[in-house]
Amino acid sequence: MSMFAAADQDQARSTARDLLCRAGGRGARVAVVYHADADGTSAAALACFAARALGAEVATATPDKGENVHSPAFGARVEATGAALAVVLDTGSRPGRPFAMPTLIIDHHRVDPAQAPEVEAFVSTFGGDPMTSTSALTYELLAPIAPVAPRAWLAALGLLGDLGDAARRHPLVAAAAREHGIGALREAVALVNAAGRSEAHDAGVALAALLEAERPADLARGGGEAAGRLRALRQEVAAATRRAIRVPPRVHGRWAVIQLDEPYRIHGPVASAWTRRLADQIVLVANRGYVPGRVHFSVRSHRPLDLRAALSALLPDAGPDFAAGHDRATGGIVDAAVFDELLRRIQGEAAREAAA
Repeated sequence: MSMFAAADQDQARSTARDLLCRAGGRGARVAVVYHADADGTSAAALACFAARALGAEVATATPDKGENVHSPAFGARVEATGAALAVVLDTGSRPGRPFAMPTLIIDHHRVDPAQAPEVEAFVSTFGGDPMTSTSALTYELLAPIAPVAPRAWLAALGLLGDLGDAARRHPLVAAAAREHGIGALREAVALVNAAGRSEAHDAGVALAALLEAERPADLARGGGEAAGRLRALRQEVAAATRRAIRVPPRVHGRWAVIQLDEPYRIHGPVASAWTRRLADQIVLVANRGYVPGRVHFSVRSHRPLDLRAALSALLPDAGPDFAAGHDRATGGIVDAAVFDELLRRIQGEAAREAAA
């Protein structure tokens, strides 16, 4: 049966809830593993609240610069927590298992069902629902078993972080906006994102701030240490982003390429900003300064294009960290030599189009 079938996802959700309830019932430790953006961090906060309410201990972990959940060093750190269950949030997915311990993955990124991870429970839309997020999936999973309703605004943060203004149509965002104000939600998204984008990759401070907060406005105006640190990080990241947006693009046919050398993870927002100015181009922003020897890059477009397909057509079989994410928001992490080859192929495509 196809993993797109509703019955399969109903079973995945049932198994996931059972895993969490059993871990809580015996006071076991749960490792909450998450992607350090607004969606992943908000999902992690929901998972922490729920696991503790169910009786579990919680350890949290997010990959460092240059790592992913499949990196051996990161896997060793997660295993060292001694957790009985890993809850993995918004990190994408690939075949196999990230950890030896029982694992629950919640993710909304596109994945071929045949390439689904081999874990105890995989809660996913397989990219088939463009109006959801990992935080929303996490909230929907947890609401029947834990008292997370007062924290529904966390799911709204993740939706706004991933979907932008389109998320305002989602019931969770609409309800949170009525209660807290859309401005407070947007400000909280910007603050949470700043932690993961910072030079120090101080992702833990964003999760700490969300766990301390009673409402979104506490991040912008609260007196907690974590919230204050977030506000300082946001200023640093905003200054770096303003500097990076001034770097001019080089246009190669349908591609516009911007190369940065920044220790901040800002290539995504810079790419999004340039799509408004380069409506006819696919915008690729590459960052050679984030991790030495590696190039992190983001691809965006104003037009509704399948950007994963566009990248894969240029450089097939470039590895699992290439053309990941969503059709409309993709990118990759590759060695510098691989990225240089991608640039050559972009230039070659442009030359062929010009000669036609």
